[in-house]
Amino acid sequence: MKRSKVTHYEILGVLPTVSADEIKQAYRSLVKSKHPDLSYTDKSDNQVVSETEFMMSVNEAYSVLIDVDKRADYDLTIFSHRTPTIPKHAQDSLDEERARERFLRAVFNPLKRSIATVLKKYKAKLQMLSQDIYAEDLLEDFEQYVEEIERTLLKASREFTDNPPPMTLIPAVQWMRHAIAQASDGLDELRYFLGNYDYDHLAMADNLFKIAAEHLVKAGSLAKLGAQI
Repeated sequence: MKRSKVTHYEILGVLPTVSADEIKQAYRSLVKSKHPDLSYTDKSDNQVVSETEFMMSVNEAYSVLIDVDKRADYDLTIFSHRTPTIPKHAQDSLDEERARERFLRAVFNPLKRSIATVLKKYKAKLQMLSQDIYAEDLLEDFEQYVEEIERTLLKASREFTDNPPPMTLIPAVQWMRHAIAQASDGLDELRYFLGNYDYDHLAMADNLFKIAAEHLVKAGSLAKLGAQI
């Protein structure tokens, strides 16, 4: 089968170095200006067919280029069949974007959600325990919660160690590590409480968890900023 000379990038009117947001903008612009259903002027049958076929090509191009993995496979296909027209710095930019989106999807976002979720449980767990801190069932539930925090933080630390972030996400990951450190200090306070039942440790843990939550928000903001670079 003969391969079309027109690439998906050319159909959308963008360069191979564009970001996912720019691809979305180009697609929306074409849909608004070129869709055959948007014009109410009289058209010939050939014109309607031509515009319909063009929009089918636009939709196909968008479905491929907006998906990180499909786009990577497509780039390998089209650029392996001809002399590369993408400068090295542009290819590096594409590689960085794919690495960034994969890291966010597979590592950063899931870990951020898991840490935020476990920290949000603290108020409810503390309120439950306050009913009777010497009740065995309540203490057991609280101890299980402490273990859940520990597992979550250990997993996050390992994941960030085993999966170095792309350059543009390093600041976001640094703030995630700050959040993990604050939450770990809060975890220590909970362990101290379970050892001596001193309520001051619960107050300290609450304060440290709040700081950790603020760091998570900061990390999320930096991650969004990194995705726009």
